[in-house]
Amino acid sequence: MRSALFIYFLLVSFSLKAQDEYVPTVGSKLRTLSGQDMMTGKVIDIEFANSPAYTLFHFWKSNSDSSIKTFGFLQQFVTKNKSKMVAFGFPYEYRSDIPLAKELIRKHQLNWPQLVQYRQPNGAAVVDVLVIKEFPTYILIDREGIIIVRSNDLNDVDALLKKLQ
Repeated sequence: MRSALFIYFLLVSFSLKAQDEYVPTVGSKLRTLSGQDMMTGKVIDIEFANSPAYTLFHFWKSNSDSSIKTFGFLQQFVTKNKSKMVAFGFPYEYRSDIPLAKELIRKHQLNWPQLVQYRQPNGAAVVDVLVIKEFPTYILIDREGIIIVRSNDLNDVDALLKKLQ
């Protein structure tokens, strides 16, 4: 009986801990971020106030078919909306997958900064802070740093941008 009670309390404590995890979502304010561009090696500071109107974060993995399938639409979307937003990719990669990720960037013409997020303990600061668990994930942020869309579907971002015109 004691072991069953212990297991019950252990499960309840894990459940409560999971519920306490803060996930930045629509309405959350982000601070300035920085990261290293995977293609150029340059450190890039992202300041939302300096964007045309919006900033798009795109989180993806080179070994995720659902991420890769969206690249064509994403490339067209970013090109179509370049006057009102800037885009930043966040490839979430093991070091051994960096060559594949770079190849995908070139092949699909993802010609905006790609701030690498290393898949290792404490290596993916932005992915960890924003609690990104599914790939792709899109986050649209206004000039104040407020998240206005967080979705796994780029159509949600597109629909909101059309409403805001």
